[in-house]
Amino acid sequence: MMNPIEYKQLKAFAAMDGGLLGLIWIAAMACTLGQFKYESLSMVSMLLMIGSFIFMIKREKRFAREIREDNGFTFGQAWLYTILMVIFASLLTAVAAYAYFAFLDHGFVSEEYTKFLEQPEMKKILTELDEGSKLSDMILQQIAIMRPIDWAMNMLTTNIFVGMIFSPLIAFVSRKKRTL
Repeated sequence: MMNPIEYKQLKAFAAMDGGLLGLIWIAAMACTLGQFKYESLSMVSMLLMIGSFIFMIKREKRFAREIREDNGFTFGQAWLYTILMVIFASLLTAVAAYAYFAFLDHGFVSEEYTKFLEQPEMKKILTELDEGSKLSDMILQQIAIMRPIDWAMNMLTTNIFVGMIFSPLIAFVSRKKRTL
């Protein structure tokens, strides 16, 4: 059981690590957006996203080793740490996404998706579906009407959802038994 001071300490370190994790996710977002111009950035984006899970485990183990020391770091505490880290990182990433789509994008992503869906290979795939032409038109309409806040909220909920799915596994790997 954690006392209030230990809980505040856990929240503070989770916020700092969440900020660092958010910077990794922002870099991954930048690479994802840059892949429209430089295809090799898609691999960098994937490596950053996979590396973010390793980063989370390393930061949690560091917290357990250096801060919690002999008090142990139970699964529940590690899970709380992971959840807080994901929430802080998701909020930071959502703010960056909003800033990008509000001030820098100017329709770039919408144009690139339009180009992508109008390629002959994609048209062939979409026409093989039952309502292929309707589907691509619907996708393009939805992308065209998305506001910056919509993009940011989409990224926020997706990051939190994926983080919550992986958080028990990360917490399980990061926990530390109490030394007597």
